[in-house]
Amino acid sequence: MPAPDLPPPPDPSPIHNSLAVHLHPRLITPEQLTGSITLVIDNLRASVTIAAALIAGVHTIRPVLTVEDALAHHARAVASYPDAPSPLLGGERGGRLVPGFDLDNSPASYTPDRCRDRHLIFTTTNGTAALLHAQHAGLIVVSSLANLSALAASVAGDPRPIHILCAGTRDEISLDDCLPAGALVERLLASGRTLVQDDSGRLCLRAWQEASRTPATLAAAMRDTRGGRNLIKIGMEADVDFCSRVDTLPVVPVFDPNSALVTRTQPRA
Repeated sequence: MPAPDLPPPPDPSPIHNSLAVHLHPRLITPEQLTGSITLVIDNLRASVTIAAALIAGVHTIRPVLTVEDALAHHARAVASYPDAPSPLLGGERGGRLVPGFDLDNSPASYTPDRCRDRHLIFTTTNGTAALLHAQHAGLIVVSSLANLSALAASVAGDPRPIHILCAGTRDEISLDDCLPAGALVERLLASGRTLVQDDSGRLCLRAWQEASRTPATLAAAMRDTRGGRNLIKIGMEADVDFCSRVDTLPVVPVFDPNSALVTRTQPRA
């Protein structure tokens, strides 16, 4: 806590092509993201799973906050379109498959045989909540190491401010999101972006540069994160290793709050 008698901080000078990192959704309000490009990261594993599902042939993904929301959306879809294939239910609680759901939150589960030409209703502990937190942004992109180059290229020439939003783990900051945030900072600085005064982006960049010296050091660093350790405890080390690899899923998933859907197609700003 700062001293209670400090005056308010001075207003920062405007920055052209600004880039900011937020280490957890609780550190920024939805309103502060209004009109921006917001890159939402839940690297272990929602961001990677969303990309995998789209590449496997899912048409749309509806991120929802709770299991109850997912079941309610599923029931409405079945009642409204009784002759169509029902939407898939996907996601996790505590890292594991939700009872009664079709798929968990492992990118390996989202194969073409399961996903082609289907719609998906999806809820996870942290990632879908972070997407919904960004609902006032002008463009919301699901981001991870797995689609790093594709998403960095997709926003490089856009003049709007960019915010990188890390999902965290419950109420805590997670290094497994900070490392991809640092990778994005590195790419976006190279394309002409300027970091804001706050040090969050610089911390992520330094962590990324140290961890990414080789693929092996990056995989080891990801396994040693909070999310990595949690997944290894429940036997999902293969997912941690897959989510540590760069550019395995070259797709740009965009969340449109107006339709409440994630698709591969970027809507007009």
